[in-house]
Amino acid sequence: MRRSKTTHNENTCLYNINCRSGFLLFLHIFNCLTKYTRTFNNTIMKSTFEWLIFAFLVVQISADTTNINTPSGPIKGLKLNYHKTGEPLYEFRGIPFAKPPIGPLRFKKTEPLEKRKEFHDGMKFGAICMQPGIDFMPETSIKPDMSEDCLVLNVYVPRNLHERLSVMVWIHGGGFIVGHGHLYDGGKLAIEGNVIVVTINYRLGVFGFFAVGDSSARGNYGLWDQKMALQWVHDNIASFGGNPESVTLFGESAGGYSASFQSLIPSNKGLFQRVISQSGVVSRTVILTNASIEKFAAEIAEKSSCPFDEKPIFVDCLRQKTADEILKLTEPFASTPADKLMFESTGMPVVDHELFLEHPIKSLEDKSSDVSNFFRSLDFMAGAVSNEGSLLYIMLPPSFQEHYKFNVTEGIPYKAVCNGILSPFVELWYANNSNVKNKLCKYYSAESIADQSLKATDAWADITFYYPIMKMLEYHSGGNTYQYVVSKLSPKPFGGPPPPWFKGVGHGDEVIYLFNVSQIMSLDENDRDEEFGKKMISYWTSFAKTGVPYAGDGSVPWKPYNIEDKHYLDLDDEMALKSNYKPEILDLWSNQLPVSNLESASAYEGHRDEL
Repeated sequence: MRRSKTTHNENTCLYNINCRSGFLLFLHIFNCLTKYTRTFNNTIMKSTFEWLIFAFLVVQISADTTNINTPSGPIKGLKLNYHKTGEPLYEFRGIPFAKPPIGPLRFKKTEPLEKRKEFHDGMKFGAICMQPGIDFMPETSIKPDMSEDCLVLNVYVPRNLHERLSVMVWIHGGGFIVGHGHLYDGGKLAIEGNVIVVTINYRLGVFGFFAVGDSSARGNYGLWDQKMALQWVHDNIASFGGNPESVTLFGESAGGYSASFQSLIPSNKGLFQRVISQSGVVSRTVILTNASIEKFAAEIAEKSSCPFDEKPIFVDCLRQKTADEILKLTEPFASTPADKLMFESTGMPVVDHELFLEHPIKSLEDKSSDVSNFFRSLDFMAGAVSNEGSLLYIMLPPSFQEHYKFNVTEGIPYKAVCNGILSPFVELWYANNSNVKNKLCKYYSAESIADQSLKATDAWADITFYYPIMKMLEYHSGGNTYQYVVSKLSPKPFGGPPPPWFKGVGHGDEVIYLFNVSQIMSLDENDRDEEFGKKMISYWTSFAKTGVPYAGDGSVPWKPYNIEDKHYLDLDDEMALKSNYKPEILDLWSNQLPVSNLESASAYEGHRDEL
């Protein structure tokens, strides 16, 4: 099946930031979509945005306010009416959950916020965290504030504030580089699923993950932010009518990776009971290597003119820079060499010897470890869309296409796949083993340019998503485990119209069935899409409430995943229970390749190395 055509010129906007680790730079993509849509019909776009401003102002003027008291202090929020049913929907926006990570708290783990006596104004959203490319609403002056003082969350409560509802905490995607919580309107999921929805901000890029390899700057600050937000929910959500003993952590792309990381931190015990990782789980290649930590720190030192010889002095020098200066001196790392894609960036978690005493995959391989026991004590759902490799055509920069003399609209040639994608991966993780490179290049090759292009997306998807998800499901098997694959084509692909050769459901395409995204990327009134969205919300929210995904009488029963049958639910207009998704991928990466090259913090003696 194919989605609609696009041209290279239309897609060029989508390529000017590299996704590095293969996560969706969602905010940037949204920016690009609005830009080239405006090109086709500027008048319609301008009218649309003017209407949105008018609607936004009407909502603000007509909304009632409501006050609640929480252990963290009093909060004033909004009482709205859900547009489809007229039912009450309460929103509490921009609630601080931690001390602002500014000044001496930059590059440090999150600190708790003291109780407030004064009311927090929860009628407006807070600032988004520092990131590149936030101009995503052309033709308007409505742009989100951006600041290091960004550790806020938003709470969406359906109908009344006095029930004991299950809670779903959403972690946004964006490659650990861009994104923010209020991009995702949780009202739809809250009302239709009868759950409380919380969306959060966390530090991104160098602000969230800068590390130097010692206690001067350990990294993982973004993960600490998420952990603190979960603690805030645990301590305060009862004041909103939520049940702190029924909390589900979920996210997509970098949000899925984040939910997976949090599920491997035993000190989180009691903060949440269930996890849904959409298109992203922890794998061996999403932990930054020691060599790369040193390399990126040295590059930042050179660009900042801060002395690098003594790490504490170096880090303190960076703390004296303004937030804009830090952002500017790290922006060049978002580019990629013309001849290859990069598989690491400064915006990646590390083994910090605090959240993670060792590589978490090593801990999972030891069934007796605290990490493994905590993970398997949680209810766990993980899955992907049918072609996660859409990220590849989205992120290929013009310089890469020029180097290999191709246009992504027409197809991705073998040379670009072998030399530009697989070769740098083998260089990083398999010590440039020529046998591994040759095997992978042969496996991901095809005769026609269309088939070769799909092999290219397969390679990216297998490395970054499918194989890691399969392994994580295996690690959790024996617990309460569920797998899914989304096969329903999206009416509004997040990556924009794909090239004509592309087949399947692209990365992030399922999110609009759960959320209205930034008031624009939401479902139209289409019966089949609406029905699918209702079923997906039912499966997700019933899992959040009971640990068992269920979409009502007459729905397809979703059997748990086990190591023998590997059950998964194929989510399409016609739902179907299937078994053993893509077994050839598991065989290739588990059985046909040698041990990969990992350094001391990530090395596993006596174990096979899998992604």
